Amino acid sequence: MDISPWHITDRLKMAIQVSAWVSIVVLYGIIFTGYFSLGLSLVRGLLNTVPMMVLFYVNLFLVNRFFEKGHYLRYVLLNTVLLGGVVCLRVAFNSLFPEIGREAFLQNEQQGWVVGAIATSIAVLVVSTFYQVLVNRYEREREAQAIIQEQQEAQLQFLRAQINPHFLFNTLNNIYSLAVVKSDQTAPMVLRLSNLLRYVVYDGRNDRVQLKQEIHQIEEYIALFQMRSETSLVIDLQIEGDPEPYWLEPMILIPLVENCFKHCDFDSNPDAFAQIRLGIREEQLQFETFNSKDDAQQKDKTGGVGLQNIRKRLQLKYKDAYKLSILPGVDQFRVQLSLPLSTQNPSHHG
Repeated sequence: MDISPWHITDRLKMAIQVSAWVSIVVLYGIIFTGYFSLGLSLVRGLLNTVPMMVLFYVNLFLVNRFFEKGHYLRYVLLNTVLLGGVVCLRVAFNSLFPEIGREAFLQNEQQGWVVGAIATSIAVLVVSTFYQVLVNRYEREREAQAIIQEQQEAQLQFLRAQINPHFLFNTLNNIYSLAVVKSDQTAPMVLRLSNLLRYVVYDGRNDRVQLKQEIHQIEEYIALFQMRSETSLVIDLQIEGDPEPYWLEPMILIPLVENCFKHCDFDSNPDAFAQIRLGIREEQLQFETFNSKDDAQQKDKTGGVGLQNIRKRLQLKYKDAYKLSILPGVDQFRVQLSLPLSTQNPSHHG
């Protein structure tokens, strides 16, 4: 059975309140056992507690209806009437029981019950007011946090949508180039692209994906990129550590690989290279792309929209727990990413 955190919180509040009222009844019973039997003492405790419960819960309504809306005069007047009624009711209940003795009270027993009922009822009223005000503050903060989270998720989806078409169009251009020359690699490339698109469209919308899935898609993308060239390209992928138990934000690493290939001067430099390093140490991911480049042929020398979007996504998902360094050189380009990895399957939540 799936129980939401909200229902759990409601049940916890109810359990605390029931425990508090039962404790008050028992406390009254203990106090009066010196004068009455245990059964009679508990009955007297119950008759005093029920009016206080009415005071407590009616005041919760009055706090929401008047106090929180700034109608303080109405709130005070209505609570004065409510408090007077509860005090009178408690005094009437207490007068039904045998007298205890005047030495325990101010001047007479009746005055003692009035003073005691007023003091304890005011205490209940104050606790009730503070309780509801705190609950309302918590609810407002929770709703505000939910709105912020929804806005961040919408922004995150927007940033992902900006990345995915760029990734798709680059790959389609590669397939088009092969189709023009009627290359035998066209069909296998379309199949690889289909697998990648399935990952981008479906898995890319998840909160997290397995690190090994992201690595597999990087390998698929490298294979796609290699297929566009008639000669073998120098692309080196190295992986250190076991990715099996780890999860991360989807479509974070592939755009970095795509950016690496975009900056690399494969078309003009016979010695062009691209190196990709992925290391896992103590639930921390270290990812680096390093490539040769030719600034004369690069229109985008600082990473452009792609890296800016990745940085925004990282900030939304990882706050200050990540580090992204962009290190452009004269004839080389390096990007380094460090972020924490999760070992929990998000599908197990809720």
